[in-house]
Amino acid sequence: MNLEEELGRLLNDDRLDVRARPDATEVVVTGARRVRRRRTAVVGAVTAVALVASGWGVTALGGSLSLPSVDPAVLPTTTTTTTSTGGVTAAPPPHTVVETVTVSVTKEQARPNVGYGAVKFGMTEQEVTATGLVTRAPGGECAAFTWTSDPGIANAVLVARGRGVVRIELPATGTTSKGIGVGSTLERVKAEYPTGQQAYGGGSYDVVMPGDVAWKYVFALDAERVVGIRMQRLGADCAQQGEQR
Repeated sequence: MNLEEELGRLLNDDRLDVRARPDATEVVVTGARRVRRRRTAVVGAVTAVALVASGWGVTALGGSLSLPSVDPAVLPTTTTTTTSTGGVTAAPPPHTVVETVTVSVTKEQARPNVGYGAVKFGMTEQEVTATGLVTRAPGGECAAFTWTSDPGIANAVLVARGRGVVRIELPATGTTSKGIGVGSTLERVKAEYPTGQQAYGGGSYDVVMPGDVAWKYVFALDAERVVGIRMQRLGADCAQQGEQR
């Protein structure tokens, strides 16, 4: 027997036949469907991971995918400028605009707390009258008042237009903060107020007081004794209503 006859005998041997199972077709189809489902699941998982990694939240509800809404106001904006050569250049980053607003507040000028009793420099006619210490008197250039307790002193309080009280003459019983009053000697006045100057002719001793309020004491003298004390704003008006020094 030659080789060809031997091969033919072997190929025709019924013992080498492979018989298929009766349900072979169903088994093959089921396996193919299982492989397809696995591939679909793997592709869906990879897609979900990619979306999560890129910043989008993916939610699977009832087999559908939903993406969160995005506010257009927060979407990044990119502006490009095309140069004459055809190239594209990214615009510079935006800058923050800072606006400085300067508000000028006009503070009402503080009234000087200088005066005799309740009567202070700068008071208006109405405010002086409201103190109850004075009585309105005939005036001239400025409104004049006398002390209710000492009406004999003319022009005791003078109120200048636009400046308020500019002159206060103390009543006969009044004294300065250092105890100088009518009857005090010039020597004592100089001891208490050494920076003063005696006026020409010796009729008064004037003392410019320190501080923010420009004013002075005018001690009227007779035989080197005080006969009157006047508190007076520097540069005051009302020159025709009494001596202004």
